[in-house]
Amino acid sequence: MTAPEQRMTDRRGGAVRGRATAATVAILALAACGTGSDGGADERSAVSTSTTRAATGPTGPTATTSTSAPAGATGALAPASTTTTVRPAAGCTVGTTTARYRSLPGVEARFTSLDVHNPRGACGLPVWVWVHGGGYRIGDKANQMADKVRLAAERGWLLVSVNYRLTDPADPTAARFPDHYDDVAAAVAWIRSNIAPFGGDANRIALFGHSAGADIVSNVAVVPAHLAAHGLTAAVLDCVGPLDTAGFDKPAALATGTAGAEREEAMWEAALGSDPDWRMSTSATLRIDPARRVPPMLVTVRGAPARRAIAEGLAAAVRATGAEAVVVEARGLTHNEVNSRIGAAGDTVMTPPIVGFLDRCFVG
Repeated sequence: MTAPEQRMTDRRGGAVRGRATAATVAILALAACGTGSDGGADERSAVSTSTTRAATGPTGPTATTSTSAPAGATGALAPASTTTTVRPAAGCTVGTTTARYRSLPGVEARFTSLDVHNPRGACGLPVWVWVHGGGYRIGDKANQMADKVRLAAERGWLLVSVNYRLTDPADPTAARFPDHYDDVAAAVAWIRSNIAPFGGDANRIALFGHSAGADIVSNVAVVPAHLAAHGLTAAVLDCVGPLDTAGFDKPAALATGTAGAEREEAMWEAALGSDPDWRMSTSATLRIDPARRVPPMLVTVRGAPARRAIAEGLAAAVRATGAEAVVVEARGLTHNEVNSRIGAAGDTVMTPPIVGFLDRCFVG
């Protein structure tokens, strides 16, 4: 992968913060691998082209329909070839609808947009929110979604896939902490206020993410300030599924002293280092207060013993608050496969426990 392919030149509107560029090489190396880290290899799969069909009418939240091109081999954001403004009618939208959940000066719309997948046009569906990974610096809401869309339709869920601002280590104006977390919290707030015309039930929301997305959703769920900034509490989340990151306990991950830990440290430092205490302040396990109830969670356990212990530690911390924690044994899967197997035909590791967990979550 060439340097131009790796570097994202878009300006994402984060506050100007000085950032040493020495970490860039280490982060590029992390994004190039993806078997056990939180890098972005899992976000490079091509995405099937899908065209939105939405009813038009005089009222309802403004959204856009789009035809998405396949994601490139570099994992860069998939460009939208066409966009058309529509307004849903009294019924619920059919197909895949792209909506901008917040508008920020200098930030391109795609970074603060989400896709609502409702292939059958049903209404009143529980909402399964998905946050992509990619080492905080690459990835897109359209990547590896086909099996998840099919699964959601079969189960009677509305699937919402969220983009957020990304970090370019070479660009001091790109996203830094807490931008990624704040964007996802803003997306949850938008869903609460606007999802009904698109087929969703705003009172039933599950927030899932993989890799860096798992780091983000776990923090949004357990650190009250992120949702509070948008007038919400964790009570709006019926359950959470942070899937496969060592970021739940960053001090423990970095204490291993391995080459993988060094790469992850460079990645986290670039994205989160604007907070001097980022190792502690962005570690979800360490932010859980046993006296404050958190949403039920599903986590995966795989990889080296230290990584497994970190995931199990989050589950234990969740249980200590009185909430349910489901641990999925994914010993035989790679980091990428934890994502790609969800909803895939014949999968027996990821899909069944997620289906059972979400069915209980949405009924309860």
